[in-house]
Amino acid sequence: MDSSETSFGPVRVIPGHRGSRFPACTSIFIDDDVKVLVDPGAGPGPLGKLTRRERIDIVINTHYHFDHIAYNYLFDGAKILLNEKEAQCFRKRAHIGSLLGMEEVYGRDWVAGWLSRISRPDTAPSPFSPQNNHRWWLSTARLDGTYAWDEVLDFGRIAVHAVGAPGHSAGFTCLHFPREGIVYTGDFDLTDFGPWYGGTDGDIDLFIDSARKVAALDAHTFITGHEKGIVSREEFATGLDVFLSIIEKRDALILGELSRPRTLRELSEMGLIYDRKFLIDEWIFMWNEIMVKKHLSRLVRNGLVVETEEGFVAR
Repeated sequence: MDSSETSFGPVRVIPGHRGSRFPACTSIFIDDDVKVLVDPGAGPGPLGKLTRRERIDIVINTHYHFDHIAYNYLFDGAKILLNEKEAQCFRKRAHIGSLLGMEEVYGRDWVAGWLSRISRPDTAPSPFSPQNNHRWWLSTARLDGTYAWDEVLDFGRIAVHAVGAPGHSAGFTCLHFPREGIVYTGDFDLTDFGPWYGGTDGDIDLFIDSARKVAALDAHTFITGHEKGIVSREEFATGLDVFLSIIEKRDALILGELSRPRTLRELSEMGLIYDRKFLIDEWIFMWNEIMVKKHLSRLVRNGLVVETEEGFVAR
């Protein structure tokens, strides 16, 4: 085992590049009769060290987002599995454009342009997001199977429960290792940025419900997909309260700008969720606008905001 890895018996935690900060993530290696790699986003360095020591039979993606699938293409000899709710993303890449927000914000023709860009390895990178990264193309090239929510995946000695946790994405899945007392929480990651539901398929209320559901699983060790890494049950519960409270802080920020009517675009350009300096990246702007839009819907639903012909305004 590499010195940077942490082992819980046959379950190994592989920290990602730069402390698993986006667009890297923490990967999990299951050293069982069937050798399994979960979310190969740690980076070519950590994953290269792993593959020099171990074979990989199956790669499991917990969802379709770039940081969790980026290095699928390195594992030609492994079967690639994705949850059945998002499997279409690997069968028809345009589906990613629909779920991730491109079609909603920029239109269907923009998605076609994006597909053309990621198909070319020489496309210039985007400023702050993995928008134009050729690995999108390489790592969504095939799908060998799917798994369902509540399915128990048996790899020999280890049985893994696929826990449906929508909100971050439509098919987002956490992995529970009941015998080992471990949960891989993925993007319930406790980061200072806060919850991410910036795709068209994201949902604030589902995110909250799913996070609480995952926190209630019978486990003593929780492993986040970014930054925090390995935490105890108590640390996860405490951190989750702070993490989810950022949602209400975003509500308050938006509400504070609605003493007069403002349009969605006006609010989106203020940098209330992502800092304004990042909005030059088309994907960051897209995610920011979609998240603002979801908060406006939430505020309207809760009776705090009304939509008028001039825009959204506080009651």
